[in-house]
Amino acid sequence: MSSYTTKKRPLDKKFLWSTLILLAVGLITFISTSLGTFTDNQNQFYAMMIRHVGFGVVGGLIVMFVLSRVNFQIWKKVSPYILGVAIILTVLVFSSIGFSHGGARRWITLGFISFQPAELLKFAVILFFASWFDQFKDRITEWKYGLLPFLSFLGIAILPLMLQPDSGTLVLIGLVAFTIYWMRGAPWKHIGLTLVIGAIALGGYVFMNPHIIDRIETFKNPNQDPYGSSYQIRQSRIAIGAGKLYGRGLGQSVHKFGPYLPESSSDSIFAIFAEEYGFLGSVMLITLYSLFGFFGFKIARRAPTVFAQNLVIGIILLIVVQVFFNIAAISGLVPLSGLPLIFMSNGGTALIVTLAQLGIVLNISRYAKQSGNINRKRIMQ
Repeated sequence: MSSYTTKKRPLDKKFLWSTLILLAVGLITFISTSLGTFTDNQNQFYAMMIRHVGFGVVGGLIVMFVLSRVNFQIWKKVSPYILGVAIILTVLVFSSIGFSHGGARRWITLGFISFQPAELLKFAVILFFASWFDQFKDRITEWKYGLLPFLSFLGIAILPLMLQPDSGTLVLIGLVAFTIYWMRGAPWKHIGLTLVIGAIALGGYVFMNPHIIDRIETFKNPNQDPYGSSYQIRQSRIAIGAGKLYGRGLGQSVHKFGPYLPESSSDSIFAIFAEEYGFLGSVMLITLYSLFGFFGFKIARRAPTVFAQNLVIGIILLIVVQVFFNIAAISGLVPLSGLPLIFMSNGGTALIVTLAQLGIVLNISRYAKQSGNINRKRIMQ
């Protein structure tokens, strides 16, 4: 890869506009979906608006703008410290400042604010491996610079997630980190060993967490417990089907009110979107996410350094893979994962961390090479 140049160019406008359009669509959908909360608890509705709109959208846009002007090279220097802080915060959910919701202990509260440390951990792990695989890019085939540190650091990072438990985030981090390791040229024998170890660890994790087995059984037979474990997926399918081709119209969803659809403003928000905008609207939304990913990977293709390329690929994959799992799970194509829909689901922490990461991607786009001719090893090297 060519040497890094400090010559700046304008931000990638296509990527920026795809981000802003998705954010606007997500905000409109979130407000529409939250009307169901407004009819039940107005105080909770206003708290959601402050957290999502004030903290997530407005705060996130400010952070994105600031980080788009911060040279991306600084993140390489601080990557070990950010990973350390993220792991400590994730462990703190088990302390007196942590609290649980829905049977999982994933949040920290400081009185005036609560947040989910796993959102920072996702970025921290990818940032660390982006830096590591840049520093040792010529020695990744050696087990002590490739396989051993990959398994060790990944294991330390995801252990708190296994204890919470947070299976969706755990699998997401593992998949994206593994993809970067593979793309950077890991030997096939190390890839095979990683897959075997991962399969054994995942199998043990599933065995120790009966709720995951329930999700798999529900996926196989959505009608097995219609008023229990299958309730959410059944109601999601009903809401999606109610949208038909054109949808009921903005704000006209029925399933966001009352007990019809659990987690309608978070995990299940795609079902409400599909009910209001129909099949055609859903296709357009998926197309928008696809374009977002395409423009992001184009920035990675032209990235000026191996570190920048690793980081952009990791950030875009974190978002795109999570979006795929959310939409596929709510549609009944894969087991429920508990992962929210980026740009749409309720959650100020997730949104502000996402927009912060996209600010870094935008900064990298300012230094992108005109030519996308990158020497490849397997896919991109």
